[in-house]
Amino acid sequence: MLKSFPKTVEALGLPNHAVAFVLLLTDIVIIFSVAVSAWLIRHVYDGNLDPAPYFRLMPLLLLFPVASFTMGLYQSVPLPPPCELKRLSLATGCTYLAIAIFIFFTKNGDLYSRLTFALSGLGSLAAVPIARHQVRQRMARHRWWTSPAILFGKPDNVQPLARILLSSPSLGLRPVALTADGRPMQGEDMDLPLFDANSIRLYAKQNSSTYGIVVLESYPESDRMQLVDHLSHLFQNIILLPSSSMVTSNIWLSPIELGGLPGLLVRQNLLDPRRLMTKRVLDLVMTLLVSLIALPLMLLIALCIKLETPGPALFTQQRLGHGGRHFSIVKFRTMYANAEEKLAECLAQSEEMRLEWKCDQKLRCDPRVTKVGAFLRKTSLDELPQIWNVLSGDMSFVGPRPIVDNEIPRYGAAYEIYKRVRPGITGLWQVSGRNDLSYAERVRRDRYYICNWSVWFDIWILAKTVPATLCRHGAY
Repeated sequence: MLKSFPKTVEALGLPNHAVAFVLLLTDIVIIFSVAVSAWLIRHVYDGNLDPAPYFRLMPLLLLFPVASFTMGLYQSVPLPPPCELKRLSLATGCTYLAIAIFIFFTKNGDLYSRLTFALSGLGSLAAVPIARHQVRQRMARHRWWTSPAILFGKPDNVQPLARILLSSPSLGLRPVALTADGRPMQGEDMDLPLFDANSIRLYAKQNSSTYGIVVLESYPESDRMQLVDHLSHLFQNIILLPSSSMVTSNIWLSPIELGGLPGLLVRQNLLDPRRLMTKRVLDLVMTLLVSLIALPLMLLIALCIKLETPGPALFTQQRLGHGGRHFSIVKFRTMYANAEEKLAECLAQSEEMRLEWKCDQKLRCDPRVTKVGAFLRKTSLDELPQIWNVLSGDMSFVGPRPIVDNEIPRYGAAYEIYKRVRPGITGLWQVSGRNDLSYAERVRRDRYYICNWSVWFDIWILAKTVPATLCRHGAY
């Protein structure tokens, strides 16, 4: 029965409902599991906690999926991760606030443990986004999880969009056909059919969840409104892209209406002093919290480095930071004292290593790195001393990695954008594959982060840093 469910869903054309159902079920299971786990922890700690009052509160946890639904968190096309994280946090906060108000007005506060309440709320803030992410990653492999989409526009406009959607099923849309006024696409390497008007009408009728995606620049301005009106009779959901450049844009856009005229709002949060102050306060709070845990570990790491090879445990290097100013970055030493001599000798003997070094200024099997250093690099523990750089204001916890002078040409025009922020200990590059990505991809992700920075984006990256570090993807 369960094995036939995905095929049945796709046959009925109901992937939107299936996605909503799976996400709803995930939220309910997690929110109740966290609440029960919090009670069990408190019960083990105290040993005398009556479960009856807590069971009476359980139905109120259903306020969470209700709040999530009103915030648009059960749609097949997901929100940007930071936006989803923000709304999930608001839904969690509203739910537990409602429970607290209920307890206050029923005058039963003495029956409940504040520790249980706090554990349940904080646990839900972390567990729900993680569970949703895992579900999406697993379900995106299945065809029924995504909604079909028909792309409208000229070949040069729709092909980049089709490639992005095909390579990223987690976006929730699956291109099933292309249209170009019936003209064949030369050099097309994607196995997608061309639909004429009759094929579009028939497919949309048989698959009610199909999206129509229109690249408006492919059509004369005088025909666009007529096209949208025509498609509105066929598709429940239509996505309008003003131009093909929007497909690979580095900026997030928000819809806005000015006197009935549609527009797209581009926010530059890095120009808002209040948001920058918030980021700085978060850095200081994170520094305090991390230092309490990290200081004993840092002493142990320093001892291991000193025991393996002679030389200092720390080293400093000049890097470029905010405003293009130089500062001294602090790291644990991961190389031998004669590291540069070893590198020169290695590059002189191996053409393959020379090409690898020329490409990314990194080597997978770097002869300069010690055994302790290799472990520190794979686990990113060599970056721990940079807490001092965050405290001194040269760096932030989240941001693009600090670069050296000879990397400026590789950033090109993006360097002017890079200078607008403090470099970070972790960032979008680190949680997206690190050294497995090309340098050009690293620059693109740094630019994307800077153009779309928000506090919630930072929180999302920090949350992904832990699993990325533990899995060691792209670390060497």
